[in-house]
Amino acid sequence: MERLWQCAVLGAVALAFSLVLTPLARWFMRRIGAVDQPDARRINRVPIPRGGGIGVVAAFYGALAVGWALWPGVLGASAFAPIFPAFAAASLLLVGVGFVDDRFGVPPILKLGAQVVAAALLCWAGARLTLPVAWGAWGQSAWVYVPLTLCWYIGVVNAFNLIDGLDGLSSGLAIIATVGMVGASFFVTPGMTPVVSAVFVGALLGFLRYNYNPASVFLGDSGSLFVGLTLATTALVSRRSDAFLVSVVVPVLCLGVPLIDTCLAILRRTLRRILRRAEPAAEGLGKGAHSSAVMTADRDHIHHRFLSLARGNQRRAVLGLYALAVALLAVAFATLALREAKATVFIIGFGACAVVIVRAMTAVELWDAGRLLARPGARCGRRSITAILYLACDLFSMAALYAAVLWLFRDVLPGYVWPRLANFFLAWTVPVLICLVAVRAYTRIWGRSTRKDSFLILFAVAFGSLVSHLALAYLVRDLAEPLAEVHIVWAAALPILLLGSRLAKTGFLQWLAANENARLCRRSLTTPAIPRVLFYGAGVNLRAYITLFEINVTRNAVALIGILDDNPGLRGRIFRDLPIIGPLEALTAERLAELQPTRIIVTTPAIGPARLADIKAFCKAHGITLARSSIEETVIPL
Repeated sequence: MERLWQCAVLGAVALAFSLVLTPLARWFMRRIGAVDQPDARRINRVPIPRGGGIGVVAAFYGALAVGWALWPGVLGASAFAPIFPAFAAASLLLVGVGFVDDRFGVPPILKLGAQVVAAALLCWAGARLTLPVAWGAWGQSAWVYVPLTLCWYIGVVNAFNLIDGLDGLSSGLAIIATVGMVGASFFVTPGMTPVVSAVFVGALLGFLRYNYNPASVFLGDSGSLFVGLTLATTALVSRRSDAFLVSVVVPVLCLGVPLIDTCLAILRRTLRRILRRAEPAAEGLGKGAHSSAVMTADRDHIHHRFLSLARGNQRRAVLGLYALAVALLAVAFATLALREAKATVFIIGFGACAVVIVRAMTAVELWDAGRLLARPGARCGRRSITAILYLACDLFSMAALYAAVLWLFRDVLPGYVWPRLANFFLAWTVPVLICLVAVRAYTRIWGRSTRKDSFLILFAVAFGSLVSHLALAYLVRDLAEPLAEVHIVWAAALPILLLGSRLAKTGFLQWLAANENARLCRRSLTTPAIPRVLFYGAGVNLRAYITLFEINVTRNAVALIGILDDNPGLRGRIFRDLPIIGPLEALTAERLAELQPTRIIVTTPAIGPARLADIKAFCKAHGITLARSSIEETVIPL
């Protein structure tokens, strides 16, 4: 308790230093011209000095100096003590590079080089990301932990550099992450002395007083690089090699928001770079927000999206991101506290957060991915490459499912050694692969598959598994009964993975088309240029029309709102996510006011002249455009 009180006192000292030094840093940066001028990408509307992180750094090291003078033992008991000289050198290197960038600008490659040097220095000093001891000695090899450590440092440092886009966001998230990691560490090391973390939080709290909306100073690169480096190092020095959750999972969840934003930024800019090369004149892929450079800034970060949801209110956007960070932190603590059900808690919590993230991605990253997949040139034109990709995916699916099933049945299986288990795997997979080749599973166009194609996959897996099952039962006399049950479970689950890998693209485009149509339906209520379409006839022609809509998912400019059909048995049912309203008479005045259709497309060929005349009269009376879509065969004269 005495150590904790000393940490609290030093945190208060850092807070006081920061409250005094941050205004001085703000005045100094303004004098030298390190000011963020308003532009199309930035949020601020008035010039605001950047580089206020210098005040955080000065308060941090000033409070540690006070602690060294008053209680040298409290610093020596800290987990930072063995690597503190290397940390000080690495942090000052990044702060120096960040200061130059705040004032003059530094090329991204030079900043990346400085981050690599800082990470290498700390890795050499002992702050390393090693795998748990239970995973084997290979996880402690330099060939493993050096690249892992460099990637960890570069990822976290750049994550906080990219997320620093709203008033109080980066510093607030850093405080939440630090508190989370320190709290999680107490689960496994109750007697730890978090002096550096306490000082770091105090310095950030003092800076947050001036950085919260409306901000009078920004962290700048000099501050965000230091914050990222400190958090990355805190996660490594407070870890335990025998506790995987505290070592890896908890820090990742604590830093979840900036890490998610960084991953999305890399994905988004990579997709747009590819699209830029393929469609140089495509709308929405010009310079700026859709720049082709992967390292070029844009306005599609997660904080920009929260700002849009908050209708421009920075405080609401920042509080929303704070809440998301706390939710991820709650998942981490629940995973640690409920040890018996930790895997279940982690999966449920992470799944809930993943749903929120995927919904936020729909309008940007997934939209760009759909545009890339829907391009005609995106289809592989060489059969050999397609076959190799399908074969590689099948082998991976079989191996992953085999490992998962063995893990699930680990308590009932006999002590087979790995060479024998590998032999069983070959005996299971080879007959299945032969059957897949026999049904020509690797030469079919799965983007246009039918139910027959799916049935052939089921037949190939079932027949190949039956052959291997009978062969093993006859050839291996001492075959354990639980292993036969494992084989049955493996064979039953395998078709799901094989079909999923083949139908993933089509399913993804259909899901994206449904989301895009929902967005167009909402926009069409306020944008008259987007037609609101009703179809007449739920048949083959309508299926072809919607398939074309799905293929051109990111180029559509019509909103599909429903289907009319004279068949009374279809009323109230769903056809490709569109409700079947009923016959023309179902469009009462109230239903018309609700749907607000602007166009009716007749897609059924089996419509008589009298019924077509009724539809024409209805459209004319209500100012609705009438069109027809059909599949026709015409003879070409020779």
